[in-house]
Amino acid sequence: MTKDGTIKYGLVVPLIGGMAIANEKATGEKPSFILSYEAFGANDAHCVNRFPDSPYILADGDTNEVEDQGDLFNGVDFVSAVCPCAGLSMLNSNNGDSAKARGGDAAQNDWMYKSTRLVLEKVGPKVLWGENAPGLYTKMGDKVVENLREIGKEFGYSFSMIKTNTFLHGIPQHRQRTFYFFWKDSEAPILGYYEREAPMLEEYLDQIPAGATYMDKPFGLGDINENGWFKYAKHKGWSVQQLVESKYKTMFHWVTGENLMDECEEWAEANEQPQIAKFVKHCKTKLADNKGWWDGTPLIFHEATNAIIAKNAAIVRPGTERGISIREAMHLMGLPHDFELMGGSFNHICQNVPVTTAADWTSEVVRFIKGEITEFGGDFVKQNNVSKRIDVAEIKKAVSLF
Repeated sequence: MTKDGTIKYGLVVPLIGGMAIANEKATGEKPSFILSYEAFGANDAHCVNRFPDSPYILADGDTNEVEDQGDLFNGVDFVSAVCPCAGLSMLNSNNGDSAKARGGDAAQNDWMYKSTRLVLEKVGPKVLWGENAPGLYTKMGDKVVENLREIGKEFGYSFSMIKTNTFLHGIPQHRQRTFYFFWKDSEAPILGYYEREAPMLEEYLDQIPAGATYMDKPFGLGDINENGWFKYAKHKGWSVQQLVESKYKTMFHWVTGENLMDECEEWAEANEQPQIAKFVKHCKTKLADNKGWWDGTPLIFHEATNAIIAKNAAIVRPGTERGISIREAMHLMGLPHDFELMGGSFNHICQNVPVTTAADWTSEVVRFIKGEITEFGGDFVKQNNVSKRIDVAEIKKAVSLF
């Protein structure tokens, strides 16, 4: 932190830029640099476009070396990270030995280790922190946490984690995530908890101003009138709004809840809807075998969505007869209404950190840097923002650190 109180920070593997925008929102400053690897160039392009005056520096993916940057890395308060989290994602169903496998030994976790070592060794900020899958907080993440803690100890950092849900940060999206932190020359602080009121989904999406770009581009579901599931619902006398305001969360949830599986299958076969008939048959077989299935039918939410991911893109826009647009998906991630995408991969929207969530934890990092946090919990702390509970800590009072 400079003498005038300005926070100096950088980014590592920022991907689309939700974390970066949150950092700017909380500090009032733009990032001093963007550090990444060539492998993430397409993902980072959106963030680089948003912050054109921030140097974009690529480290060598093999050696993990980076060219000397002079004074650029001196006096850095924090660096934020958004490394790929598929290695600990419950949505990753690959449990094998491939490079895309899930679990503590997954190769995809290597980017988190590599970027952590790069930042702690080459930059040495007061805080390095980032976002990852909810699995990092659970037993599945124990080995990853152990490895991260060992890297941190090597460079004189304590370690902490906090579990949260985007719904608690003012956006109507239920997105469970884990944030992890490395704290320089300090025991890990006890962070504050957040529970902001989120508007209803329709009210929140109505905040988007007229004329915003991407409103004409469907995110995963276009005109509902062309969708077989909704044709069947109308055949049964259900309007789209009735479905949205019902207790059901997906169209197949509605079918099963109304005891319509057999009738739906017969209707689908008689009305040239082979994919619906095939899906219902598949689910009936799974049900008979006492097994589960992935429900990929259109989502009908009234209060809040579930996590915005590629598999959950077919979300009905309340108050309309269409799916949510690309712009509405971006708004559900907290991205500014003028945010522009680079390239055609809309899935990058999902590989992101909701801005309000990250802004709240940025504020906690800034409180630490300014010496405003007075409770600490040893070299390892786990906090749960959902239950407002400390799961692991050795509570201590401490004096100013810097």
